[in-house]
This record gives sequence, C-alpha cells and structure tokens, in this order.
Amino acid sequence: MPVPAKQLTFSDISTDFDKFYNQNQTNLLSLLDEFINISDFIPFSFYHNYYSKLGSKRDFSLESMLNAFILKNILSIPSVDLLITFFNISSELRDFCGLLRVPHKSQFSRFKSEYLDDLNDLFHNLVEKTEDISKKINPFLSSILITDTTGFEAYVTENNPKFYQSQLKRSKAYSKFLKKSNPDSVFDVEKYAQGQMPKHSISNPDAKLAYLNGHFGYFLKCILSTNALGLVRDVNFFDSDNTLSKDLRPQDVKDSFDAKSLIPALETHFQLHPNFSYKYFLGDAGFDADDNYAYLHKRNIMPIISLNTRNSKDLPQPGFNEIGIPLCPYDDSLPMIYDGITREKGRADRIKYLCPKSKKVLINGKTQYVLSCEDPCTPSKCGRIKQLTIHHNYRFNTSMPRDSIKWQKLYKIRTICERSICQIKNFVQIKTSKVRNTVSLKSDILLACISQLIAFILIFKTGNSDKPLAIKNLIA
Repeated sequence: MPVPAKQLTFSDISTDFDKFYNQNQTNLLSLLDEFINISDFIPFSFYHNYYSKLGSKRDFSLESMLNAFILKNILSIPSVDLLITFFNISSELRDFCGLLRVPHKSQFSRFKSEYLDDLNDLFHNLVEKTEDISKKINPFLSSILITDTTGFEAYVTENNPKFYQSQLKRSKAYSKFLKKSNPDSVFDVEKYAQGQMPKHSISNPDAKLAYLNGHFGYFLKCILSTNALGLVRDVNFFDSDNTLSKDLRPQDVKDSFDAKSLIPALETHFQLHPNFSYKYFLGDAGFDADDNYAYLHKRNIMPIISLNTRNSKDLPQPGFNEIGIPLCPYDDSLPMIYDGITREKGRADRIKYLCPKSKKVLINGKTQYVLSCEDPCTPSKCGRIKQLTIHHNYRFNTSMPRDSIKWQKLYKIRTICERSICQIKNFVQIKTSKVRNTVSLKSDILLACISQLIAFILIFKTGNSDKPLAIKNLIA
C-alpha cells in the first residue's frame, strides 16, 4: 500500500521557517537596519496623503507597510497570505517592520489600491537618488538607456489555456461546415479563432488582448527603461486600441506597438527627470521607426537599434529627382504624384506620393484607386505608394555604422534590460499572483521596482557594487 502523505502542522511550518530565517534573514535584516532608512526616500506628499484620512495615530505606519512589501519582494515571498504567515511566525520580521500586530490581508490590498500615485512618486524619487550612485559605479554604463516593451499577464478567465482551446474547437467545427458547402474554400482555423477572442477581458477591461512573449493573452502592457547597470529608470503603462489589421501577423502588431510607444515614454521620463542625459539608446528591432530616430537625434542621443526586416520590403526602391520628388522605380522619367499629408496618431506627419500610373476614381460613392500599369512593381491594387518624413533617411544614415565592432558590442548590452524585467516579474510573482484589480497590479509592479532600487542602494553601501543586480547575494 502507498504510504499516505504526511499532513503538515503549524508547528512543522514554524520549525521550517525558523531554519529558513536563521540561514537567510538575519543577514538581510541586519543590513537593512544598518544601511537603509526608508523614510529618507519617502516624499512629503506620500506622508500627507497616507495620514490625512485617519490622522497620525494609524495602526500601521507608512514605513511599516513599505518595509513589509520590500521584504516580500526581496525574499521572493509569492503572496500576501504567505507574508502574513511569516509575520505570525517571526517576531524579528514584525519588529523590523515596526508592527505591533500583523495587518489583515485587506490592509495590504487597500494600501495598493489607494496609493498608486504616491508609489509612483516614491519610485521616481528613488530613481533620482540612485542616478548619482550609478555614475559613481560606472559612468559609461549609466550613460546608456535601454528600453523594452513587456506585459504582465492579468489574472482573468481569458488567460486560461482552455479558453483559447474552446475558441479553436468552434473554429474547427465552422471549418468543416464551410468545406461541405464550398470544398475549394481556404480557411485559416487558428486565425479565425484568434479573431473571435474578445478584445479585452470581461472581468477587467484593462486586460487587453495582445501578442507578447510568443503567445496571445490578456496583458497589462508597459514599456520599461533601464540603464546598462540594469537599474529601472522608468515604467510607463500603455493601453492598446486593438485596431489590428487582418493582414498583420502577430509579430507585426507587436512591432507597431513598440514603435509608437517609445516617444511618449521617453518624453514622460525626461519631464520627470529633466537633468538626466544619456549618450546611447539601445533598443530591439521593434523600435526601428523613422520618428524614433529623429526624436533621439533631437535629444542628442545616439540610437543603437537593430534594423527590422519587416520595414525593409523586397521591392525596387524609387529614386529621387533634383527637387526631392520620388520617381517610378522602373522609369525615372515619371515622377510620382503628390497625394497629400498622412496624419496618424503617435507618428510624425508624412508626405504621400502615388504611382504616376494610378488614378483616384469615384465608384459607388467611394474613392478607389485604379492602376493602369502593365508591369507593376508591387502587387498592391493601388500601385506603389511612397511616404516620406522630413528626415526619412535617419534609419540608414546612423551616426555609428551597424557593422562596426563598437556598435555590435553596445547592442549586446541590451540584454541587461531583459534580465531586469525578468527580475521585476519574479518580484511580482506574476505566475502565482491572484491580483485582479488593475490598480493593484500596477502598484505591485512599482513596489517591485522600488524594491530593486532599495536593494541596489544596499549593495552599493555594503561594497558589492560590481554586481548591482545580485540581490540574492544579500540573503545568501
């Protein structure tokens, strides 16, 4: 007979925790107590907002609540429930946080939902404090800004794999029905199933359908910036309008989001930190867009961005005449026709030129293009279209050649941002988190960033700044 599993008692958990605590926590708590005073970083506005409702005699001080969340993140405690259990077991943890009694779970929830803006202020205050430390450690790495987009998977029904499988099952049934009525029809089962998925979660409209991390899901999308030391410099949350073209592949949709989100994110960053300056910007191919290059040049930041092959179509390129008008790729005696200005939200205005053998006609009250070319250079029914920004050559005329050794070495540094994002997600414990509220999830992300910066300050003060992200060494 199989031996039944042993039932763990509270005393067993307490004994195991005492071993864990003695091995790992004493060192961390003593270091935090010696080198970190969280009140040095809290803005006055945070104090004012926290104590304005119930006065100064709160059961739990602001410092106590923040210290509790910082310990939770640095120790990788996956849930508030387990954090509360540890507080019940360990008087040392309660004493360090200044807790006379253990807060209820709802107390932690209300803190995250009510003080999102204040947590954001605290985060940016820490960004200012850690900038000078970064320059002391490594001026070169602190002069590099790295940006990447990511998403935090929301705890909603639609993210259950069974939800998509149900859509796929309906799509396959519909495909069989179509083949009976029209055997020659071409039907993409997966694409149809993806098209039937709702654009946002029913329980949380902020959890939008997106293609991230290699699969479709319902994410809270954000763009995160770090320096080359891996320290988070900025976090911006963006909503997706989900107006996706049927002709775009999932990766094309992601690239479109990346390209349009960079400038607003950097503008926010520099408004909050006007004295910050960077020499290099590192980004993946998703940021390969004319507007981004022009913006970075305006900021005197050298872009190190990989070319996106999706932006380089395999078509003959038109030349230009002496006054800058593009010419037909097959006949340079035919200048293309000016067709107005293209204005699109989040992008610079562009001058639109049409194929010289394409005409606009009115058919059934709708404007359509009619192409009269016998040997077209593109499969498009309206003929070749060329859209030009004022500085349309920034992508190729880079300040540093992409085939140079220096460019390649700089681009390799970009992966530090991905490692930093992975660390933040481990802090949030997104795979096990049961947070449904968008505001609380954003607070969790900001608290994770705050914890990283606090740990970095601690690493610097203990003389281990050669590994600024080696937070686990603090509890080794």
